[in-house]
Amino acid sequence: MPARKFTVAEVARHNTADSAWIIVDQKVYDVTKFLNDHPGGKGILLKYAGKDASKEFHQFHQAYMVLPSYGPKLEVGVVGEAAAEVADPNKPELSGMLITNENEVFGDLTPFAEPTWYQDWYSPYFKESHRKLRAHMRKWLQENSWMEHKEEWEALIKSNQKPPKWAFEAVGKAGIFRVIVGPPWGAPNLPGIPSLPMGIPQKEWDIFHEMVVVDELNATPSLVGVMFGGNPYALPLLMKYGTQKMKDEIVPALFNGTETAALAISEPHAGSDVAQLQTRAVLSADGKHFVLNGEKKWITGGVWADWFMVACRTDETRPGSAGISVLAVRRGPGLATRPIETQSGVISGTAYVTFDNMIVPAENLVGKLNGGFKLLMANFNHERLFICITTLRNARVCYQEAVHYCHKRKTFGKFLIQHPILRDKLAREYMARQIEAAQAWVESIAYQMQRMPTEIQDARLGGVIALAKVQCTNVFEFCAKEASQILGGISVTKGGQGARVEQLYRVVRSVTIAGGSQEIMADLGIRQSLKVHELMGAKL
Repeated sequence: MPARKFTVAEVARHNTADSAWIIVDQKVYDVTKFLNDHPGGKGILLKYAGKDASKEFHQFHQAYMVLPSYGPKLEVGVVGEAAAEVADPNKPELSGMLITNENEVFGDLTPFAEPTWYQDWYSPYFKESHRKLRAHMRKWLQENSWMEHKEEWEALIKSNQKPPKWAFEAVGKAGIFRVIVGPPWGAPNLPGIPSLPMGIPQKEWDIFHEMVVVDELNATPSLVGVMFGGNPYALPLLMKYGTQKMKDEIVPALFNGTETAALAISEPHAGSDVAQLQTRAVLSADGKHFVLNGEKKWITGGVWADWFMVACRTDETRPGSAGISVLAVRRGPGLATRPIETQSGVISGTAYVTFDNMIVPAENLVGKLNGGFKLLMANFNHERLFICITTLRNARVCYQEAVHYCHKRKTFGKFLIQHPILRDKLAREYMARQIEAAQAWVESIAYQMQRMPTEIQDARLGGVIALAKVQCTNVFEFCAKEASQILGGISVTKGGQGARVEQLYRVVRSVTIAGGSQEIMADLGIRQSLKVHELMGAKL
């Protein structure tokens, strides 16, 4: 339906508390019913009622965060001929200078605010289907941010309930749950599952399509990532090591979003040291079921998970890693969860999980009996790469927020960007240099995951990915700290211009520890790499 057109004079008549309209970027918004809900108070809105408030709006808001959530509800039309062609905010206007005309420019054209292949750089990894998927994902996420439901969903999670069913099913219908299980087993053609995003054929889907999806999920403020819960970590185990019967019976519901899964490894007394876990599963005398007892802690998405991939000890006579197995456990009698509030709140559904004489069918064994430790270690490769992609985009968002703020905020008569020390923070010793170096490494690793033979991939890449996780989380931690320092007081305030940096600053510790703490990862990375290269023939 064409947007309704207004003249500036028509908008000017709506300048009271009974009818308050404002213009932002040629779009007209009726903010009458929003006056009392405006975080900055209704006075500022009434001051600009009937006027063009574009400059003031951009000075005090991050448009890409605010407009997708509130714009569609408040927009009533456009000014003049703006309706003829509304610019795509994700495709910036170009001057024609220094453009190759061979690559697409997409998103924020601020240097280093997007990956290089978004900004007219050539890439050996990303092709036309990746560019189309990138635009599709950003548009879909902007239209389905669901940020307005955050408080409502947090209240549900605090009471040990899951967010609404429709949200999970919307993500499933969009094909997003399908594409987070990693290569080469990703996106199988099982009956009753949704198509891949944009209908991309399975034979064309690769690790870089998954990178685009994960990257975009973190580029746009939304609650869609909440729906993932533990799926990115639990699903690969099931897809790679589960029986065909398991896949046929469990996976379609997980892909469609009618059910979810979580990976249950960490315990109150065993985190990065997986070999020390104490949850026990005893096989019955008739061999038909296991009796599961124990506790798990910090389980992402555990509040609402229907399935748990549980690491447990199945042989008491074999110490350490030797007696560990993985069971696919469906929520039922004997399983209880309760929410854990972390630094980043409760929105990720982190849970404390207990198993009390729970009966688990023996056929739910994933992989071989007592062979679970090797499966878990191999599964960490995909999980840690997923974390690398996520934290790099988070670091980039912190940089993006900081560089834009530096162009708006003045101190001592100058914009922050005019102070050499601030430019140094953004560039040489600080953010941009570290982000781009880590991005190049992660893309190179992803290419190896795409091409390297599967029989040697887990061993060859395990140490490298562990080190990449250390690097990427370090970069994110650094960028969050520096962005917070640049933004100053607004970065420690929930809401407003600094809201995203404030929120990301609280996420840092959870992603730094999740999937293996930095100290453990650094040691593993070197030990594993030395071992691999000795086997390859290195003389050390």
